[in-house]
Amino acid sequence: MKKIDLHMHTNISADGTFTPEELLEIAQKENMDVIAVCDHNSVRAVASAIEEGKRKGIEVIPGIEVDCLFEGVNVHMTGYGIDVSDKRYEELEQFYIRQYLEITWIGVRNFLKSVALELSDDVLNSIAVRGMIISEDLAEYLLTHEEYNHLEWLKPYRPKGTRSVNPNLNFYWDYFSQGKPGYVEGKKKTAQETIELIHSTGGKAVIAHPGANFKGQDDIVGRLMDLVDGVEVFSSYHSEEEVEHYRNMALEHGCFLTAGSDFHGHHKPSIVMGNIPGLDEKGYPELMKTLHEIGE
Repeated sequence: MKKIDLHMHTNISADGTFTPEELLEIAQKENMDVIAVCDHNSVRAVASAIEEGKRKGIEVIPGIEVDCLFEGVNVHMTGYGIDVSDKRYEELEQFYIRQYLEITWIGVRNFLKSVALELSDDVLNSIAVRGMIISEDLAEYLLTHEEYNHLEWLKPYRPKGTRSVNPNLNFYWDYFSQGKPGYVEGKKKTAQETIELIHSTGGKAVIAHPGANFKGQDDIVGRLMDLVDGVEVFSSYHSEEEVEHYRNMALEHGCFLTAGSDFHGHHKPSIVMGNIPGLDEKGYPELMKTLHEIGE
């Protein structure tokens, strides 16, 4: 069977670790056959990844992961087989960068106020990446500086704590995801706009890890499934029960199934490229059909 992972990030994503070349080096070591690079709101790493993949005998599918909104829910929409040379993707990236240079700082300050913690501008600037403050980097700073060891609310993220597996990521989910103190909505493309862009550039639109974003809101995700081509059923964020649940939903709505680890590197240490929960012998034939759909 081919080893496939259709969701991973390079360091073009502010929370990613590896360059496209380094990512493909890891892919080669993991004996990957097919991967997809899906950076946040950007396609800038795709061309380099494809070229490096050719040198290493690994098929790289062009992709993207776009932040968008559907019926009030913050959705991650992946696009596959897109024409990354289309200038609209550059415009999309700039649309988000301009906002995140402002709203990530607002979100951090809201979060600090909510936990009654003060950090100087010098400290915040030292944490910032490309002018933006990434919540996972903030988590790492707080967890690696002794002066914050007394903070009770950080204990779950420390070794043996209840949130200590991927602590920086869990910190994001607990304090900066939708509805949390550090979340700032900003302006987002709608899911419909995102799907239209993906389709108009020859791609397939897929809902990424619905269990992480929709949290049981099946009525809403079902309506979104009627608009897209596929659903990331096999995901690092889905339990066995969620895999089966979203598999059945996706097939009922005529969607193909995708599988992705959401590999980032440093901030998600327990996520291994190509190691995707629930992807067994039953799932592989469905995934091979997906590769055919994406390649059409």
